[in-house]
Amino acid sequence: MNNILKIFVILIGFSFPIDTLSKGHEHDEHDNSSHGGEDGGFYIHSGITIHLDKTLDADEEREQVDEASTHSHFEIGYNFNESLAIISDIKIEGGDHGHSHGESESETPKDKFFEEHKSIINQLYVNLKTEKLDLYAGKFSPVVGFDFHKFPGAYGYQEVEGYALLQKVGFGAKLESDFGDAGTHTINASTFFADTTSLSHSRINNDGKLRKADGGVSNTEDFSSYSISLGGKSFFSLDNNFIDGFSYQIGHAKQGKGEGGAEDEKRYSIGIAHTSYLYEGIKMTFITEYMNISKLGGESGHDRATTTYGLGFEHGKLTLGGTLTYKDNDADDADENVDDNIRQISLGYYVDENLKVDLGYKRKKVSNEVSKIAGITIKYVFDWPSGDHHDHHNH
Repeated sequence: MNNILKIFVILIGFSFPIDTLSKGHEHDEHDNSSHGGEDGGFYIHSGITIHLDKTLDADEEREQVDEASTHSHFEIGYNFNESLAIISDIKIEGGDHGHSHGESESETPKDKFFEEHKSIINQLYVNLKTEKLDLYAGKFSPVVGFDFHKFPGAYGYQEVEGYALLQKVGFGAKLESDFGDAGTHTINASTFFADTTSLSHSRINNDGKLRKADGGVSNTEDFSSYSISLGGKSFFSLDNNFIDGFSYQIGHAKQGKGEGGAEDEKRYSIGIAHTSYLYEGIKMTFITEYMNISKLGGESGHDRATTTYGLGFEHGKLTLGGTLTYKDNDADDADENVDDNIRQISLGYYVDENLKVDLGYKRKKVSNEVSKIAGITIKYVFDWPSGDHHDHHNH
Protein backbone atom coordinates (compact mmCIF):
# COMPACT_ATOMS: atom_id res chain seq x y z
CA MET A 1 0.00 0.00 0.00
CA ASN A 2 2.84 2.38 0.84
CA ASN A 3 4.44 1.81 -2.58
CA ILE A 4 1.15 2.56 -4.30
CA LEU A 5 0.81 5.81 -2.36
CA LYS A 6 4.36 6.88 -3.25
CA ILE A 7 3.89 6.19 -6.94
CA PHE A 8 0.54 7.99 -6.96
CA VAL A 9 1.99 11.14 -5.40
CA ILE A 10 5.04 11.14 -7.69
CA LEU A 11 2.96 10.80 -10.83
CA ILE A 12 0.31 13.41 -10.00
CA GLY A 13 2.03 15.96 -12.20
CA PHE A 14 1.89 13.73 -15.28
CA SER A 15 -1.88 14.08 -15.36
CA PHE A 16 -1.51 17.73 -16.43
CA PRO A 17 -1.73 18.23 -20.21
CA ILE A 18 1.67 19.12 -21.62
CA ASP A 19 0.38 21.28 -24.44
CA THR A 20 -1.08 23.85 -22.02
CA LEU A 21 2.26 24.60 -20.36
CA SER A 22 4.93 27.18 -21.03
CA LYS A 23 8.39 28.51 -20.20
CA GLY A 24 10.21 25.42 -21.37
CA HIS A 25 13.87 25.22 -20.41
CA GLU A 26 13.58 28.07 -17.94
CA HIS A 27 12.12 25.66 -15.40
CA ASP A 28 15.59 24.32 -14.70
CA GLU A 29 16.33 27.71 -13.10
CA HIS A 30 15.20 27.95 -9.47
CA ASP A 31 15.96 31.59 -8.76
CA ASN A 32 15.55 33.14 -5.33
CA SER A 33 12.84 35.50 -6.52
CA SER A 34 9.66 36.65 -4.87
CA HIS A 35 6.29 35.18 -5.72
CA GLY A 36 5.54 35.61 -9.39
CA GLY A 37 2.51 36.95 -11.18
CA GLU A 38 0.31 39.94 -10.53
CA ASP A 39 -2.98 38.06 -10.49
CA GLY A 40 -4.51 36.97 -7.21
CA GLY A 41 -5.40 33.41 -6.33
CA PHE A 42 -3.71 30.03 -6.15
CA TYR A 43 -0.82 28.88 -8.31
CA ILE A 44 1.32 25.75 -8.58
CA HIS A 45 4.88 25.44 -9.82
CA SER A 46 6.22 21.91 -9.75
CA GLY A 47 9.33 20.06 -10.78
CA ILE A 48 9.44 16.25 -10.76
CA THR A 49 12.75 14.44 -11.10
CA ILE A 50 12.90 10.64 -11.25
CA HIS A 51 16.24 8.81 -11.12
CA LEU A 52 16.54 5.25 -12.46
CA ASP A 53 20.06 4.28 -11.34
CA LYS A 54 22.29 1.24 -11.44
CA THR A 55 25.41 0.87 -9.32
CA LEU A 56 28.06 -0.51 -11.65
CA ASP A 57 30.73 -0.90 -9.00
CA ALA A 58 31.05 -0.38 -5.23
CA ASP A 59 33.38 -1.46 -2.44
CA GLU A 60 30.57 -3.26 -0.63
CA GLU A 61 28.41 -5.81 -2.41
CA ARG A 62 25.23 -4.71 -0.64
CA GLU A 63 25.51 -1.30 -2.32
CA GLN A 64 25.51 -2.75 -5.85
CA VAL A 65 21.82 -2.20 -6.42
CA ASP A 66 19.32 -0.90 -8.91
CA GLU A 67 17.30 1.99 -7.53
CA ALA A 68 14.36 4.15 -8.56
CA SER A 69 14.05 7.40 -6.59
CA THR A 70 12.68 10.91 -6.90
CA HIS A 71 13.61 14.48 -6.04
CA SER A 72 10.43 16.48 -6.52
CA HIS A 73 9.08 19.87 -5.44
CA PHE A 74 5.50 21.13 -5.47
CA GLU A 75 5.39 24.87 -4.81
CA ILE A 76 1.83 25.83 -3.98
CA GLY A 77 1.08 29.46 -3.23
CA TYR A 78 -1.69 31.97 -2.88
CA ASN A 79 -1.35 35.59 -4.03
CA PHE A 80 -3.67 37.85 -2.05
CA ASN A 81 -2.58 40.76 -4.27
CA GLU A 82 0.59 42.05 -5.96
CA SER A 83 2.34 42.45 -2.61
CA LEU A 84 1.18 39.72 -0.25
CA ALA A 85 1.44 35.96 -0.71
CA ILE A 86 1.64 32.76 1.27
CA ILE A 87 4.01 30.21 -0.23
CA SER A 88 4.62 26.53 0.45
CA ASP A 89 7.03 23.96 -0.95
CA ILE A 90 6.23 20.27 -0.57
CA LYS A 91 9.26 18.08 -1.17
CA ILE A 92 9.38 14.35 -1.89
CA GLU A 93 12.84 12.85 -1.91
CA GLY A 94 14.72 9.63 -1.32
CA GLY A 95 18.06 9.23 0.42
CA ASP A 96 21.46 9.16 -1.21
CA HIS A 97 21.89 6.26 -3.62
CA GLY A 98 22.69 3.00 -1.85
CA HIS A 99 22.20 4.23 1.72
CA SER A 100 19.28 3.84 4.09
CA HIS A 101 17.78 6.30 6.55
CA GLY A 102 19.14 4.64 9.67
CA GLU A 103 17.60 1.22 9.01
CA SER A 104 19.63 -1.97 9.19
CA GLU A 105 21.13 -2.88 5.83
CA SER A 106 21.14 -6.30 4.25
CA GLU A 107 24.47 -7.99 3.62
CA THR A 108 23.26 -8.91 0.14
CA PRO A 109 22.23 -6.51 -2.63
CA LYS A 110 18.67 -5.23 -2.39
CA ASP A 111 17.15 -3.30 -5.28
CA LYS A 112 15.04 -0.30 -4.25
CA PHE A 113 11.87 1.01 -5.86
CA PHE A 114 11.01 4.43 -4.39
CA GLU A 115 11.87 3.12 -0.92
CA GLU A 116 12.93 5.12 2.15
CA HIS A 117 11.42 8.30 0.68
CA LYS A 118 10.23 11.23 2.73
CA SER A 119 7.57 13.84 2.03
CA ILE A 120 7.97 17.06 3.98
CA ILE A 121 6.64 20.58 3.97
CA ASN A 122 9.99 22.05 3.08
CA GLN A 123 8.82 25.67 3.23
CA LEU A 124 5.73 27.52 4.39
CA TYR A 125 6.01 31.26 4.79
CA VAL A 126 4.31 34.61 4.25
CA ASN A 127 5.97 37.01 1.82
CA LEU A 128 5.35 40.77 1.69
CA LYS A 129 6.79 42.39 -1.41
CA THR A 130 7.37 46.07 -2.12
CA GLU A 131 9.18 47.60 -5.10
CA LYS A 132 12.66 46.75 -3.76
CA LEU A 133 12.14 44.98 -0.43
CA ASP A 134 10.75 41.56 0.46
CA LEU A 135 9.87 40.63 4.05
CA TYR A 136 9.20 36.98 4.85
CA ALA A 137 8.39 34.91 7.93
CA GLY A 138 7.67 31.24 8.57
CA LYS A 139 9.47 28.09 7.51
CA PHE A 140 12.06 28.69 4.78
CA SER A 141 15.57 27.91 3.49
CA PRO A 142 18.09 30.60 4.51
CA VAL A 143 20.32 31.76 1.65
CA VAL A 144 24.10 31.51 1.85
CA GLY A 145 25.39 30.10 -1.45
CA PHE A 146 23.92 29.48 -4.88
CA ASP A 147 20.66 27.60 -5.25
CA PHE A 148 21.73 23.96 -5.71
CA HIS A 149 19.41 23.57 -8.72
CA LYS A 150 21.70 25.86 -10.72
CA PHE A 151 24.48 23.25 -10.95
CA PRO A 152 24.46 21.39 -14.29
CA GLY A 153 24.09 17.67 -14.83
CA ALA A 154 21.48 15.15 -13.76
CA TYR A 155 23.13 14.73 -10.35
CA GLY A 156 24.57 18.24 -10.09
CA TYR A 157 22.29 19.45 -7.30
CA GLN A 158 22.97 16.59 -4.90
CA GLU A 159 26.28 17.46 -3.25
CA VAL A 160 25.44 21.17 -2.92
CA GLU A 161 22.05 20.36 -1.41
CA GLY A 162 23.92 18.24 1.14
CA TYR A 163 25.28 21.33 2.89
CA ALA A 164 22.36 23.71 2.24
CA LEU A 165 20.43 25.22 5.14
CA LEU A 166 16.96 23.67 5.06
CA GLN A 167 13.85 23.50 7.23
CA LYS A 168 14.39 26.56 9.38
CA VAL A 169 11.79 28.73 11.13
CA GLY A 170 12.25 32.47 11.48
CA PHE A 171 12.04 35.67 9.49
CA GLY A 172 14.14 37.75 7.12
CA ALA A 173 14.35 40.47 4.53
CA LYS A 174 15.62 40.71 0.97
CA LEU A 175 16.60 44.06 -0.57
CA GLU A 176 17.12 44.25 -4.35
CA SER A 177 18.71 47.27 -6.04
CA ASP A 178 19.11 47.85 -9.78
CA PHE A 179 22.27 49.76 -10.70
CA GLY A 180 21.67 49.70 -14.44
CA ASP A 181 24.70 48.47 -16.39
CA ALA A 182 26.41 47.71 -13.05
CA GLY A 183 23.90 44.95 -12.42
CA THR A 184 21.16 44.05 -10.00
CA HIS A 185 22.36 43.27 -6.48
CA THR A 186 20.43 41.57 -3.69
CA ILE A 187 21.10 41.48 0.05
CA ASN A 188 19.28 38.70 1.89
CA ALA A 189 19.42 38.42 5.70
CA SER A 190 17.51 36.19 8.10
CA THR A 191 17.48 34.81 11.62
CA PHE A 192 16.14 31.35 12.37
CA PHE A 193 16.17 28.06 14.27
CA ALA A 194 15.56 24.44 13.25
CA ASP A 195 11.92 23.52 12.74
CA THR A 196 10.62 21.57 15.74
CA THR A 197 6.94 21.91 14.85
CA SER A 198 4.73 19.19 13.43
CA LEU A 199 5.92 20.28 9.98
CA SER A 200 9.35 18.78 10.66
CA HIS A 201 8.41 15.13 10.17
CA SER A 202 7.69 13.18 7.02
CA ARG A 203 4.23 12.11 5.87
CA ILE A 204 5.81 9.14 4.05
CA ASN A 205 8.13 6.89 6.10
CA ASN A 206 7.39 9.03 9.15
CA ASP A 207 10.45 9.29 11.39
CA GLY A 208 8.86 11.61 13.95
CA LYS A 209 9.23 15.33 14.42
CA LEU A 210 12.45 17.00 15.51
CA ARG A 211 12.62 17.96 19.19
CA LYS A 212 14.85 20.47 20.94
CA ALA A 213 16.23 17.65 23.10
CA ASP A 214 17.58 15.97 19.94
CA GLY A 215 20.27 18.66 19.78
CA GLY A 216 22.10 19.72 16.66
CA VAL A 217 23.13 23.11 15.32
CA SER A 218 20.36 25.75 15.11
CA ASN A 219 18.05 23.48 17.15
CA THR A 220 17.69 26.15 19.83
CA GLU A 221 14.15 27.51 19.53
CA ASP A 222 15.63 31.00 19.74
CA PHE A 223 17.10 33.42 17.22
CA SER A 224 20.78 32.69 17.87
CA SER A 225 21.32 31.57 14.25
CA TYR A 226 21.48 33.86 11.24
CA SER A 227 22.47 34.08 7.58
CA ILE A 228 23.40 36.96 5.29
CA SER A 229 24.22 36.91 1.59
CA LEU A 230 24.93 39.26 -1.29
CA GLY A 231 24.30 38.31 -4.90
CA GLY A 232 24.57 40.11 -8.22
CA LYS A 233 23.56 39.51 -11.85
CA SER A 234 22.30 41.26 -15.02
CA PHE A 235 25.49 43.20 -15.75
CA PHE A 236 25.94 44.91 -19.13
CA SER A 237 28.93 46.15 -21.07
CA LEU A 238 29.38 47.18 -24.70
CA ASP A 239 33.03 46.11 -24.82
CA ASN A 240 33.32 43.25 -22.30
CA ASN A 241 31.42 40.07 -23.11
CA PHE A 242 32.45 38.43 -19.83
CA ILE A 243 30.66 41.06 -17.77
CA ASP A 244 27.39 40.48 -19.64
CA GLY A 245 26.94 36.92 -18.42
CA PHE A 246 28.57 37.21 -15.00
CA SER A 247 26.85 36.59 -11.65
CA TYR A 248 28.08 36.05 -8.12
CA GLN A 249 26.92 34.97 -4.67
CA ILE A 250 28.73 35.40 -1.35
CA GLY A 251 27.37 34.53 2.06
CA HIS A 252 27.92 33.84 5.73
CA ALA A 253 25.90 32.01 8.37
CA LYS A 254 26.12 30.99 11.98
CA GLN A 255 24.14 28.11 13.46
CA GLY A 256 23.98 28.20 17.23
CA LYS A 257 24.80 25.03 19.14
CA GLY A 258 21.87 22.99 20.43
CA GLU A 259 21.52 20.95 23.58
CA GLY A 260 24.65 18.92 24.23
CA GLY A 261 26.49 20.68 21.41
CA ALA A 262 30.13 21.67 21.71
CA GLU A 263 30.40 24.61 19.30
CA ASP A 264 28.48 26.97 17.07
CA GLU A 265 28.83 26.14 13.38
CA LYS A 266 30.01 28.99 11.13
CA ARG A 267 30.24 29.03 7.36
CA TYR A 268 31.05 31.34 4.53
CA SER A 269 30.85 30.89 0.79
CA ILE A 270 31.78 32.55 -2.46
CA GLY A 271 30.48 31.55 -5.86
CA ILE A 272 30.67 32.87 -9.40
CA ALA A 273 28.87 31.88 -12.57
CA HIS A 274 29.09 32.92 -16.20
CA THR A 275 26.83 32.25 -19.16
CA SER A 276 27.83 32.94 -22.76
CA TYR A 277 26.91 31.92 -26.30
CA LEU A 278 29.51 30.19 -28.43
CA TYR A 279 29.39 29.71 -32.18
CA GLU A 280 26.24 28.34 -33.82
CA GLY A 281 24.01 29.12 -30.83
CA ILE A 282 25.71 26.90 -28.26
CA LYS A 283 25.02 28.19 -24.75
CA MET A 284 27.76 27.58 -22.19
CA THR A 285 27.45 28.01 -18.42
CA PHE A 286 30.30 27.81 -15.93
CA ILE A 287 29.67 27.84 -12.19
CA THR A 288 31.87 27.34 -9.16
CA GLU A 289 31.28 27.62 -5.43
CA TYR A 290 33.53 27.37 -2.38
CA MET A 291 31.84 26.64 0.95
CA ASN A 292 33.93 26.65 4.14
CA ILE A 293 32.27 25.26 7.27
CA SER A 294 33.95 25.63 10.64
CA LYS A 295 32.87 23.22 13.42
CA LEU A 296 30.78 21.12 11.06
CA GLY A 297 27.56 20.10 12.76
CA GLY A 298 28.83 21.66 15.99
CA GLU A 299 31.80 19.28 16.28
CA SER A 300 34.77 21.05 17.86
CA GLY A 301 37.29 18.96 15.93
CA HIS A 302 35.86 18.95 12.42
CA ASP A 303 36.08 21.59 9.69
CA ARG A 304 35.15 21.05 6.04
CA ALA A 305 35.78 22.99 2.83
CA THR A 306 33.77 21.99 -0.23
CA THR A 307 34.57 23.24 -3.73
CA THR A 308 32.32 22.48 -6.68
CA TYR A 309 32.99 23.24 -10.35
CA GLY A 310 30.24 22.91 -12.94
CA LEU A 311 30.17 23.25 -16.73
CA GLY A 312 27.12 22.97 -18.94
CA PHE A 313 26.34 23.28 -22.66
CA GLU A 314 22.99 23.63 -24.41
CA HIS A 315 22.25 23.56 -28.12
CA GLY A 316 18.67 23.32 -29.26
CA LYS A 317 17.15 20.39 -27.41
CA LEU A 318 20.49 18.85 -26.41
CA THR A 319 22.37 19.48 -23.16
CA LEU A 320 25.68 18.29 -21.76
CA GLY A 321 26.71 19.08 -18.21
CA GLY A 322 28.66 17.91 -15.22
CA THR A 323 30.30 18.85 -11.93
CA LEU A 324 33.42 18.07 -9.91
CA THR A 325 33.15 18.33 -6.12
CA TYR A 326 36.07 18.20 -3.69
CA LYS A 327 35.56 17.91 0.07
CA ASP A 328 38.55 18.74 2.26
CA ASN A 329 37.95 17.41 5.79
CA ASP A 330 40.12 18.57 8.68
CA ALA A 331 39.03 16.40 11.62
CA ASP A 332 40.47 15.02 14.84
CA ASP A 333 38.74 11.69 14.21
CA ALA A 334 40.84 9.67 11.77
CA ASP A 335 37.72 8.20 10.13
CA GLU A 336 36.46 11.72 9.34
CA ASN A 337 39.85 13.16 8.36
CA VAL A 338 39.51 11.85 4.80
CA ASP A 339 39.05 13.93 1.67
CA ASP A 340 36.22 13.06 -0.72
CA ASN A 341 35.56 13.77 -4.38
CA ILE A 342 32.50 13.32 -6.56
CA ARG A 343 32.25 13.74 -10.32
CA GLN A 344 29.18 13.42 -12.50
CA ILE A 345 28.21 14.07 -16.11
CA SER A 346 25.06 13.67 -18.19
CA LEU A 347 23.77 14.05 -21.73
CA GLY A 348 20.21 15.36 -21.92
CA TYR A 349 17.44 15.84 -24.46
CA TYR A 350 14.30 18.01 -24.18
CA VAL A 351 11.45 15.87 -25.50
CA ASP A 352 9.39 19.06 -25.34
CA GLU A 353 9.47 22.28 -23.34
CA ASN A 354 8.56 20.55 -20.10
CA LEU A 355 9.90 17.01 -20.37
CA LYS A 356 13.60 16.16 -20.37
CA VAL A 357 15.55 12.89 -20.32
CA ASP A 358 19.21 12.58 -19.23
CA LEU A 359 21.71 9.75 -19.44
CA GLY A 360 24.12 10.20 -16.55
CA TYR A 361 27.18 8.79 -14.81
CA LYS A 362 28.51 9.51 -11.32
CA ARG A 363 31.67 8.42 -9.54
CA LYS A 364 31.92 8.95 -5.78
CA LYS A 365 34.91 8.55 -3.50
CA VAL A 366 33.59 9.03 0.03
CA SER A 367 35.38 7.84 3.19
CA ASN A 368 37.87 6.02 0.94
CA GLU A 369 35.05 3.97 -0.62
CA VAL A 370 34.46 4.26 -4.37
CA SER A 371 31.14 3.71 -6.14
CA LYS A 372 30.20 4.15 -9.79
CA ILE A 373 26.62 4.80 -10.82
CA ALA A 374 24.93 5.10 -14.21
CA GLY A 375 21.33 6.01 -14.79
CA ILE A 376 18.45 7.62 -16.62
CA THR A 377 16.90 10.78 -15.18
CA ILE A 378 13.47 12.03 -16.19
CA LYS A 379 12.51 15.64 -15.43
CA TYR A 380 9.03 17.06 -15.82
CA VAL A 381 7.76 20.53 -14.88
CA PHE A 382 4.42 22.27 -14.95
CA ASP A 383 2.77 25.52 -13.95
CA TRP A 384 -0.84 26.12 -13.06
CA PRO A 385 -2.60 28.24 -14.18
CA SER A 386 -1.02 27.53 -17.55
CA GLY A 387 1.21 30.27 -18.86
CA ASP A 388 2.21 31.51 -15.40
CA HIS A 389 5.74 31.02 -14.13
CA HIS A 390 6.76 31.10 -10.50
CA ASP A 391 10.43 30.49 -9.85
CA HIS A 392 11.15 28.13 -7.00
CA HIS A 393 11.61 30.06 -3.76
CA ASN A 394 14.71 29.60 -1.66
CA HIS A 395 14.47 32.25 1.05
